[in-house]
Amino acid sequence: MAEAAPSPAVETFGQRIQRLRRERNLTQRQVASELGLDFTYLSKLENGRGEAPGEETVRKLAAILQTDEEELLALAGKVPTELRERAQRDVEFARFLRRLPAATDQELQDIYKRLRGSR
Repeated sequence: MAEAAPSPAVETFGQRIQRLRRERNLTQRQVASELGLDFTYLSKLENGRGEAPGEETVRKLAAILQTDEEELLALAGKVPTELRERAQRDVEFARFLRRLPAATDQELQDIYKRLRGSR
C-alpha cells in the first residue's frame, strides 16, 4: 500500500517546497536557476539534508512557488533579523523570547490578540 503524502500541517520545509514545486510543474533546475543556486542544493533541501537558505532566498522561493512567505520562513526556522537584533540589545526582551516556548497555547493567543489590538 502506498504511503499518503504528508498533510501541509506536518510537512517539513523540504517537503513543502518539493510539493509546491511539483504542483507548479517546475523542475529543480528551473527553481534553482531563478534563485541563483545549484540545483543539487535544492535537491538536498527537498530531501532534508541541507541547511535552509537565508531569509532573502526563502522569500524569493516563496514568490517563485506562489506561497505565503511567513509560512515558508517559519518552516525554514528563520527568525526575523529585527528580533535577533532587539534581543541582543534588550535583555528583558531576550528573556521574554526564551520563555515563549514554555507558554501555553492560550497564553500565546492572548499575547497575539494584545499585539494585534495595539496597532
